[in-house]
Amino acid sequence: MVDEQRFEVTLQDCTGVSEELKAKAEARFAKALWRCFPNQEAMTEAYKIYTDAAEGGIISKAQERLAHAWVKACDTARQAGFRDIAVEEAYFEVRM
Repeated sequence: MVDEQRFEVTLQDCTGVSEELKAKAEARFAKALWRCFPNQEAMTEAYKIYTDAAEGGIISKAQERLAHAWVKACDTARQAGFRDIAVEEAYFEVRM
């Protein structure tokens, strides 16, 4: 977890990786995700809209752009997080 931010990142289903390497991957993911948004409010809004849409909620075109921004940010962060890790089933979980 990155303390100065209001979200938590955990690497899930990552067997065979040391806790130190796992923590570094989580920190890289969080840092990359943070860089994709101008502030905490923008990140939180994009996250909420994305999760609403993923759960079947109806969103506007403007909200759709924010949901896509969340997906793009997560893709960027995922690449950064997995930089030194070669695992097939692992994924990053984000909680606000």
